[in-house]
Amino acid sequence: MELSPIPFPTAGPVSAADDEATRPALSVPKLTVLGAEATQLESLVQHRESVEAGTPLETALRVFRDRRVDFMAVLRDERVIGLCARGQIGFVMGSRFGFALYSQNPVETELVKNPLIVSRDTPVRELLDRAMARQNDAFREEVVLVDNEQRLLGLIPVETLAQLQSRLVAEQLDELRRQQAALLEQNLELFRTNHALRQSQGLYLGLFESHTLGVALLDVQGGIHEHNKRLAELLGFGDAQASLVSLTAWVTETDRPTFLALLEAHATNGAAATTREFVFYLPGRGARLFRCSTGWIRETGQICACLDDITDQRALERNMLRREKQMLLDTLVGGIAHELNNKLTPVQGFAELLTHENDAATARTFTNLIQQSVGEAAVIVKQLLQLAKPVAPMAQTVDLRVIIEEAMAMLRFKLRENPCEVRMALVATPVWVMAEAGQLKQVIINLILNALQAMEGCSKRVLTIEVQRRETERLAALSVTDSGCGITAENIGRIFDPFFTTKGPVHGTGLGLSICFSIVRQHGGEIAVESQPGQGTRFNITLPLEDGSRVLFGQSTEPAATTSRPANASLGKRVLVVEDEEVVRRLLQEMLRTQFGCRVDLANNGEEALNAFVKEDYALVLSDIRMSVMSGPELFLHLRELRPEISRRFIFLTGYPGDRPVEDEIAQWNVPIIPKPFSLIQLTEVCAPFLRGAPELDLTKKLEKSALF
Repeated sequence: MELSPIPFPTAGPVSAADDEATRPALSVPKLTVLGAEATQLESLVQHRESVEAGTPLETALRVFRDRRVDFMAVLRDERVIGLCARGQIGFVMGSRFGFALYSQNPVETELVKNPLIVSRDTPVRELLDRAMARQNDAFREEVVLVDNEQRLLGLIPVETLAQLQSRLVAEQLDELRRQQAALLEQNLELFRTNHALRQSQGLYLGLFESHTLGVALLDVQGGIHEHNKRLAELLGFGDAQASLVSLTAWVTETDRPTFLALLEAHATNGAAATTREFVFYLPGRGARLFRCSTGWIRETGQICACLDDITDQRALERNMLRREKQMLLDTLVGGIAHELNNKLTPVQGFAELLTHENDAATARTFTNLIQQSVGEAAVIVKQLLQLAKPVAPMAQTVDLRVIIEEAMAMLRFKLRENPCEVRMALVATPVWVMAEAGQLKQVIINLILNALQAMEGCSKRVLTIEVQRRETERLAALSVTDSGCGITAENIGRIFDPFFTTKGPVHGTGLGLSICFSIVRQHGGEIAVESQPGQGTRFNITLPLEDGSRVLFGQSTEPAATTSRPANASLGKRVLVVEDEEVVRRLLQEMLRTQFGCRVDLANNGEEALNAFVKEDYALVLSDIRMSVMSGPELFLHLRELRPEISRRFIFLTGYPGDRPVEDEIAQWNVPIIPKPFSLIQLTEVCAPFLRGAPELDLTKKLEKSALF
């Protein structure tokens, strides 16, 4: 803190003109504790009165009286040699003979003993300590301030130092009080923090221990640092075991590399929280499926893993899916049985009539009707197989209109049981989409069945199905609208949730619409619903449009070829038919004999066929896929090893190949397949290249219309 300098009179000859007005007033500078150490001592100077060392005591006493000061510095050659006091000189001069004896003595003979002379660089606190430590009369002596060359800078009264010390003490007390208040606030804040920490710890421990999931804190190798009781229950270990093993010890060898890679990603990259499923092997319980949610804890450098055993949940979901599909099949089986019986009745009837008919024209009419009924029955069976096949979809370009028509054909019997007005608004030209026909058909059937159930008990029952093309958006739009009871506002947001249903457990599992949602999304489309209570419901589906360059089997509009007897190039060739159904064996033998004029040998299974190859060499082998003793694929593999040239002249026949792995394996062999039931035209087209020597490329083109998968 800077202070304005105080004007002090310099020592000189005594002048009567000097009066009290010239005496400086006592002034104490205002200091703060923080600035005390940096205070200049010159600011504490009260006056600069001084006398030369040789000044007589009489003159010095008069100066004291005139200047009204109690102390003056004593100088020699402008340098301070000591301090003289008014009281001490007055005492010497006031004795009985003192004035006469000592008045002319120099001032230096009456200097104060041990005066406090300090330099301008002396710290304020040191000056105060030295000044306040003086005893008796020395305590009241003024402090002489000099520069580094002992020249006088001024005198500092003890009152100024005392007031300064008092102020410093007061400021120190204020500072202490402020520090105490700050400390109290810090203690209070620390208490609040500790209290919040205790609450947080209690909450953490409560959540950690009572969590329904198994929770563990892991290192990058999967070592368990902390865990809750639920984890011990799930994995079946004790507290002593947890610190000795890694969580990876329970992960199966197949999933272990993936699990460790996930932990490493969290530790090195701070990967975001993720949820994966891993198979754990638990002693006494076997393999169990766990959902594992992991996240990186940056503050502790650990990985938090939350585990849940979802084995039973997955089993329940599979059961519910099977139940949903079973309910769908139960709904369709009556209609399918009805339609198949309608197709088989004319087959049986006209076949019996043929045994009594002699007119060739009438017999040909009967055979045409039989062929028509068999063909229609085969379409129904094919549609049923598309619904019942294991899910491994093969997406192809299909006409959305044809899918709808086939779905409506399968629901014909159901629509008869639940009569309603059906309005079809389909565009006139094909609407090509990339889809798996069976899955898309399942979506349409589910939506129609839901519409029929929603309209139960309604006086006006109208089912509207519309298909449009949005060329600008390259989308195919399908809508299914009913005039039923509608959906309430609280339920419309949940209808696509798995297991949510308003029908009750008797009429549904709550999976139908969720399956529809999943299938549509898998096909790159969207499904939405519009509904109000009492005003019906409208489901809108959009799918990406295709150009129609790839057409699914069964949607070709090419006219059927006519049957013609081939040339005699096949006469004398031998063909082996391997089939466990006698009627089918006889049918194939007769068809091949009449069409190609070749010799046909018959075998009941693959084992009999292998024995036949020992005796004969065959131009063509036709074999069923599913047979007892030795199946068709097994026979083909044996031939590929023993007689590779014959394996290249091989054709499969099948009504249903069975498991998807069998289909995939046969597809890799590039072997032609004739689906049952087959026509004479189909059999001729597939066999002709082998028996007539036609190029193999022609065969491939013709098989596009007859292949089963």
